[in-house]
This record gives sequence, structure tokens and C-alpha cells, in this order.
Amino acid sequence: MNPDELTPIQLLITTIAGLFFSGLFAGTLFIHAWVLVAWNRVRVWQGWLRDRIHDRIGLVDLLACFACVAISQIVIAGLFFYEVKTKALAQEAQVQEIQGDLKTLLPESPWFMFAVSFSLVLGCVLSAFWTCFRTRETPKRLGMWSGLIPRDLFVGSLVFLWIIPLVLAVNIAVTQATQIEYKHPVIDSLRERSWAFPLLFTSAAIFAPIWEEYAFRFLLVNWLDTIRHNRLDLTRILFGFRPWADGRMPFSRAEGQSESATEAQVVPEAQEAQAVLERFPPWWIAILSGLIFGLAHFEYGVSWVPLVVLGTVLARVYQLQRSILPCILMHGLFNSLAMVGIAVELFVKPPS
Repeated sequence: MNPDELTPIQLLITTIAGLFFSGLFAGTLFIHAWVLVAWNRVRVWQGWLRDRIHDRIGLVDLLACFACVAISQIVIAGLFFYEVKTKALAQEAQVQEIQGDLKTLLPESPWFMFAVSFSLVLGCVLSAFWTCFRTRETPKRLGMWSGLIPRDLFVGSLVFLWIIPLVLAVNIAVTQATQIEYKHPVIDSLRERSWAFPLLFTSAAIFAPIWEEYAFRFLLVNWLDTIRHNRLDLTRILFGFRPWADGRMPFSRAEGQSESATEAQVVPEAQEAQAVLERFPPWWIAILSGLIFGLAHFEYGVSWVPLVVLGTVLARVYQLQRSILPCILMHGLFNSLAMVGIAVELFVKPPS
């Protein structure tokens, strides 16, 4: 398309998209070159956390998350139900037509999608409060975040630039091999309601990364760690490790304690755990988490395949940082990349 034929808005979108993709390309080249040169430094960086015992999360915490999300979504659905019902009554005044309208209008409404995305975040926030209250731990000690915000943002940005070529390559390969078109209700809604792009961008780039990283990385990875450390102990698998109930101190060092004080409280099991500290967490947990994450998006065409790769990397970063902040940043950047491409297709490309 000739740039002279673009409107000011189209020119602005094209410029922003061009700068975004150019910066992404340059950053990716730089990061890959740097990793090749400084691979040993990256591999032994002190910022990567070695394997620690994380077994506070139980199945009850995952179920509580589902319950909190369900309650939040029921509330949102109720609000929109009455709004749409009132509008339909005014327009049609026929119960049968109203019921038909509700089935088609709610799933396609951008405001409804925005509210549903927000309800997912709200449900996860309620779940986080529940988990902290149940385990009597702080978010930092549970592994929700590390407290080192600059380092988390730094790690998230660098790993995103390093892994994005692989994710895109897998996406292109499976799309070309299967010829299956990517489908998503957000894209379908935008084709008819382009004004809703800011709403859906917020949902995809902010809300979705927050709740998905909380659920798939914090809860799922830590629960798999609980299973790994406790094997067939059904009580631990259900409730996680509870120091006040199990009658012993955990192996991990309490924050604010001196090393000598902690060593005095170490139980015999710590001798076995000491050998674990020197190596990194196992890959199988990251791979299984990534596989579940990808399959959760199975209904959106073949996009679940590259999402398995992305989910595995996100889980691995979480294992090595014990903070969902870098994962949220990586996930948000990845979704932003997709939304920028959708914006160009919607607002710049001529209709076919």
C-alpha cells in the first residue's frame, strides 16, 4: 500500500507497529549474540535460584482458585444478564427472542469480554488472599514474587527477546503444515467492533498474563513441586506442607533469621535436601506445566503448539526466579506482539 494513501490514524498505527517490530528484531539479534559470547556467565549467573523445597501449595489451593474465579464470573455474568435483558425487552418485548439474543450478544460483546477478563484477575486476587491466609505465609515466601522488581523486569525482558524467535518459528511451522486458521473470540469480535481494540488489548496484554501466570506458574508449578517432594503423601498433596500442623520447621531458611539460628532448627531430612540445593529444579515440571498451558488453549486452532513452548519457558523462568513478575512481563509482551499484528490487519490493511 502506498503511504500517501494512508489516513493519519493508519500512518500512526503503521509507524508504531514498525518501531515495535524493528526494536524487537534488533533486541533479539543483540540478545542472541550476547548469549553466544557470554553463555558460561549466563549459565552460572547467581540470579538463577537453585532447587529449593517449595511444597506449601496443595490441591485445595488450585480448587479454591477455580471457585474464586467461578464466583467472580457469575457476578459479572449476572450484571450483564440484566443489562442485556432490559435492552432486549425494550426492543423486542418477546421472551423467546430475548433468550436468543442473550445467547448471541453476551459472548460477542467487547465489554463483556473485558469484564470477564477482569473477573479472572479478581478471582486470582481472592485466591491469593485465601492461599496466604491458609498457609500463614507472605506472598514473597510462597513464591508469588521475589521482591526484586528491577531484576525480575530485567530477566523477563531478556528471556522474552531470547525465546520469541523460537515461539514464532514453531507457530509459522505448524500453521503452514496444517493450514488451520487461528481462531479466537477476541479477533472475531474486533472484526465487527474495531472501536473496542483498547479494551481487548488491555484484556490480552494485562489481564490475561496476570491471571494465567498466577494459575499456571505459581499454583500449578508449586503444586507439582509439592507432589515431587512428598510423592504419595495424600495429605501433603491435598493441603501442602503446613509447619504448624506437621510439627517441624521447613528446610528453607526463614526470612530475617540468622544462618546459625536456622541451622539449629534443621531437621534430619535437611541432609538429604542439602544435596538438592546445589542443582537446578527438574525440567519435567516446566514441561508438564507448559503442556497443560498449551492444551488449555486447544480450542484456538493450532496455536496451542507454540504455546506449549512458551509455557515451558515461562515455567522454567518461574522455577529459577520464584516470582511471577518476569513471567507476567514476558506473557504480556508476547500478547502485545499479537495484538499489534491484529491492529495492523484491522486498521491498515485494505479489506479483502
